[in-house]
Amino acid sequence: MKKTIMTLSTVLGLVLTTSAMANDAENMKQQDLQACDMKTQQLPEEIKAQKKQSCQCVVENTDYEALVEANKNGDHAKVQEIKGKAREACKEA
Repeated sequence: MKKTIMTLSTVLGLVLTTSAMANDAENMKQQDLQACDMKTQQLPEEIKAQKKQSCQCVVENTDYEALVEANKNGDHAKVQEIKGKAREACKEA
């Protein structure tokens, strides 16, 4: 009985952790999209749309779940790698 309770507790904990990570990832993505809006707000109209599109491309190509995990682990090299891949994907587009 104790093993069953422990197993259920572990599974429930993992589910809640995964759900929290997904929420963290979605929140981070929304914050980055808002940052795109703020960064481009003061730009001249002729370059505003292009810069906003570029910024949004990076956001859309970022693996936020991996980014949250790397941040939690303190793996700054992995964070930079994830962000770099997103920027590279947008350069190729």
